[in-house]
Amino acid sequence: MHRLIKIRLLRDFETLEERVRRWKDTLLDVGKKEASFQPPADFYETAQGLVVRLDLAGVAKEDLSLSLAGQELVVQGRRQPPPSADIRRFLHLEIGFGTFERSFHLPLAIDPEGVQAFYKDGILEIHLPRKRPQKLQITVKEDH
Repeated sequence: MHRLIKIRLLRDFETLEERVRRWKDTLLDVGKKEASFQPPADFYETAQGLVVRLDLAGVAKEDLSLSLAGQELVVQGRRQPPPSADIRRFLHLEIGFGTFERSFHLPLAIDPEGVQAFYKDGILEIHLPRKRPQKLQITVKEDH
């Protein structure tokens, strides 16, 4: 009985040791592989329409792509990894890098011609104006 418990304990420790080794290898690979991140965003309504703001510190304007399809706004981009030439090893790594994509369902009709985007100090701000109701004249015809 004691021998069986001892064998199980040894097997459990070997499994634990293997898990720790894999975890350590994963941690050491941080910075070698490109990850992805999810930038924080604010999304709100104003009297003029909708505003989306994303915190994109470190993302170059050239690495951003915005698209509007129907009632969905999609923001895609890429934050470059830190330059690894001078880095011997990471001691602490919190700033995400890699590609990202954020989608926002627009709860009201937008005028696509009036959409504007501004990028300053790492903040992307997108203004989506409301679609103005169009006045349509309807002609009354005689009964057909």
